[in-house]
Amino acid sequence: MEARVGKKALVLGGGAPDYTLMTGALLAFEEAGVKFDVYSMAGGGGVVGLSYLAPLNMTREESLRNSVNFGVSDAIYNMFPINYKIFTKPGPAAALYRTALSMMPGYSRIVNQLGMTPSEKFLSDWVQFWWAGLMPSNLSLFSQGFCAHAQFIKQMVDFDALHKLPADIYLNAYCLTDNKMAIFKKDQIDLAHFQASLSYPFFYSPYEIDGKLYIEGASRDAFNFKGLMENEPDLDLIVVFDAIAIDGLLHEPRNLWDAFGQQIITPLVALGHADLKLFQELHHDKDKSDLLILNFKIPPKMQPAALDWSSSNLNRLFAVGYESGKVFIEKNKAKLGV
Repeated sequence: MEARVGKKALVLGGGAPDYTLMTGALLAFEEAGVKFDVYSMAGGGGVVGLSYLAPLNMTREESLRNSVNFGVSDAIYNMFPINYKIFTKPGPAAALYRTALSMMPGYSRIVNQLGMTPSEKFLSDWVQFWWAGLMPSNLSLFSQGFCAHAQFIKQMVDFDALHKLPADIYLNAYCLTDNKMAIFKKDQIDLAHFQASLSYPFFYSPYEIDGKLYIEGASRDAFNFKGLMENEPDLDLIVVFDAIAIDGLLHEPRNLWDAFGQQIITPLVALGHADLKLFQELHHDKDKSDLLILNFKIPPKMQPAALDWSSSNLNRLFAVGYESGKVFIEKNKAKLGV
């Protein structure tokens, strides 16, 4: 007989290094039939959650497996260690250029790498590398951010389908205009609200919606616990995907970009761990719901490269996330309703 459980919530926090760790774990959940009634997301967790809940032209399993294809082929990444597929140039000319590219015959066949062989993925990445290099831009010292707002999400999420889902969904963003956190609910979440929620300073300029400016919510509340507890006070189970371990991320930089990545990510990861610790303490004091935390155990030899956007690293992290998810489900079968 199946165990019966009440209302369940999944919390997906910010942090780019967690991307394929979380998609791998979610694949294990999907295969085991684990479902949630509530999803609370912040920063990069929004990318994972929305592309899982409402994938565009894919099944949920295909979308999760496709997450590794946002990495760059190693042969290219070793020479040019920047993810030009995720971080694209800003400005009106760049936007027109991307639109023109998307109208080219065969464009979708080049960029959609689901089902491609490694050699086909390399060719796709090589073509996209030249597209990125030739893209015009108005980037200057006076720019507020060096990337266009999260263009990749357009090929990942069906926002119309998202609004029809039965689950409750919350995504945070920090409003600079009001100096407070904003919580976007399912019916509000569209391309603009997502881009606002991912507008991390320096990478992206503040995003304007209805005359108000927003930046990434995970920069202030790494897991969107505020949105969860304000809107869902009567949960029976809360599952949190923990942030990546910070110690393994710190190492002697291989190059300037590696040093920059450590400088950006390590404070975010530290904030995530602090937020989770505080939530645990508050939860134990006054909440009656069960709290389960899924920890990702990355082997020490993999940790120095954990910030890389190379295809090999994203595949390794996906495998770690998948195995972590399976172990977590086996340990918590009854509470998860498996």
